[in-house]
Amino acid sequence: METIISYIDNLFRSYPNTPEVRKAREELFCIMEDKYHELKAEGKSENEAIGIVISEFGSMDEIAFELGLNEKKETSFSSEELSADRKTVTLDDAAGFLKAQELFGMKIATGVALCILSPTAAVVLDTLAYAGLLPQSIAESFGATLLFFMVAAAVGIFIISGVSNQKYSAYHNGMISLDFDAKRKITEQSDAYNPVFGIVIASGVICCIFSVIPAIFLEAFFGETGVPWVENLSGLCLFVFVAAGVFLFITAGIKKGAYETLLGKSKPHKTSAAQSKRDKIIRIIASIYWPVVTIIYLLISFLLNRWNISWIIWPVAGILFGGISAVISTIFEE
Repeated sequence: METIISYIDNLFRSYPNTPEVRKAREELFCIMEDKYHELKAEGKSENEAIGIVISEFGSMDEIAFELGLNEKKETSFSSEELSADRKTVTLDDAAGFLKAQELFGMKIATGVALCILSPTAAVVLDTLAYAGLLPQSIAESFGATLLFFMVAAAVGIFIISGVSNQKYSAYHNGMISLDFDAKRKITEQSDAYNPVFGIVIASGVICCIFSVIPAIFLEAFFGETGVPWVENLSGLCLFVFVAAGVFLFITAGIKKGAYETLLGKSKPHKTSAAQSKRDKIIRIIASIYWPVVTIIYLLISFLLNRWNISWIIWPVAGILFGGISAVISTIFEE
């Protein structure tokens, strides 16, 4: 144990004797002591146990970085000034942040799925009208109403979720550091989640690929019949599969991002002048683009009574807007 104590003393020799540094030293000693006794209980000799403990926790520079002490060494700020700018996060704090971000991801994914699925109400009602279960006028009016209702609900979810998530701005701006024990356990959890993340993303990709398969089969077996419900059903399947895939992408991505934020792997978001100008232009275009798309959709659907195919406007409009955004981003790329 004397070797471990000397090792820790050397690690903290160049740091000021502040409460934060003393706390970090005690935490590191407790963790290394527990590991030492665990190895001794497994039958390791004292030299073997000490060697494994020191090699497992890495070099002094690595440990100092994990403890967030490098910044303290390189600056002459007081501990009060440092703590005011940077928050030390415990394991309970980190667990609370992960749970909040997982819920945030579910909300955002639900909102996006509602936007994608919003045209499906008109498709379903049009199919019911064709089957004689609803008057055509009711199907058309309720289809448009439900579309706007679902989009409005999605926007409400985005706004409420975004506002409530502002309390974690310090996390996303890189103004936090995990204590040593929390960082070790969060790293283990992150490593365990990596295979799950890969499976979820792969499932989302499969959903997007499969979205066109129902349309292919329905067209192959029922295309010659000219029955409108065939086109309606193929369009409905496309939206459902894409919505499921996007839901998986968002939930998995936000959870993965939460782990990277805690472990300092994601860079804090810094908005440059070019980025601000780019975002402003995209917002202006979007404020005009999507109302125009909505008007075109309603005109085609109501005036031409083509609810069975008018839904195609939305995926085409989405792809086109993505291309417009990409061009603008390229122009203002630094």
